[in-house]
This record gives sequence, structure tokens and C-alpha cells, in this order.
Amino acid sequence: MKKNKRTLWLFIVLAVIQLAVPLYMIWRFEDTLQTGQQYTWITAPVDPYDALRGRYVDLQFKDAKAPILNSDLLHSGQTAYAIIAKDEKGHAFISGVSAFRPEGNAYINVKINYIQDNTIANFTLPFKRYYMREELAPIAERAYRQNAGRDGIVTVRVKNGNAVVEELYIGDKTIYEYLRAERQK
Repeated sequence: MKKNKRTLWLFIVLAVIQLAVPLYMIWRFEDTLQTGQQYTWITAPVDPYDALRGRYVDLQFKDAKAPILNSDLLHSGQTAYAIIAKDEKGHAFISGVSAFRPEGNAYINVKINYIQDNTIANFTLPFKRYYMREELAPIAERAYRQNAGRDGIVTVRVKNGNAVVEELYIGDKTIYEYLRAERQK
């Protein structure tokens, strides 16, 4: 009888953990979208087509590299902290990468791709996909490719190192407004 009771409690604990993990992941993204600080990032042109990725806009960014701060020892594949700064136009960029969590500065968690001359860290930003409705994604991808590097901007919410893409802009219009205007021409 005691063994059955212990097994039941173990099952309940495992069930709660299995429910808590996906709920925490959803809550973390929604909390970042609702309360995270907003940054705008300039996008760069991308490879025109990827048959394996499905229906979303694949985002690429300029300057996915930054100086290594404080003579930190970083290596390829390591997770590091990229400190966010804004340029004179208000666009976000990474001002430096550190092995230690910065205090008082906005940052995102990045994975180091490779180190250049022991001074520059090349990394991948953790937000590469902008999901949208199935039927609009290919049209949006074409519009994005035509404007990336010139007018393509994405807003990203950042909180406690987590980053979530909020909106994709072509010029001063959201991608949905841009596509609606293109249809009416």
C-alpha cells in the first residue's frame, strides 16, 4: 500500500513537471514581449530561398560580431553575453561580448561561432525567424529580400537575456501594412 502511494506521488510530480516546462517556455516569451525593452535592428540581405525552412521570413543581421570585453577567454560554441547599445539613429547593435553577465546593461545570450584574432567574437543572434500566415510568408520573403539592407528593420523585445522578435518593418510600415499597400497598387 505504501509503495502504491509513493508511486502515485512520483507520477503526480512528473506530470506537474511535464506541464510546467512548456508553460514556463510560453510564459517566458510572452513576458518578454509584454514587458521587455524594445530595440530596432537593421536587417541584411539573405539567401533567396531555403526549401527546408518552411513558411517564415528568415532574418539576417549586419555586424554579427563585436569586440571581446575585459580580455575574457571565449571559445567557439560557448554561450556568452552580448551587450546591446544604440547608434545615433536609435538602431541597436552589439557593443561587446563577455563571458560574464553584465550588470546594468541590456544584453542577449548568444552562441559564439568563432573568435577572430583573439579580439573579435563572431556570433549568431538568437532571433532569426519571423513567423507569419502561411499564404503571406513567401510574398513577405520576396519583399523583405528586396528591401533588406536598405529599409528592412525588425523590432525585438529583450528581457533578462531573452530576445523575441516583435515586428518586421519595410521602411516605416509593418510587413502586413507593406503587403496591403503593394496589393492596392
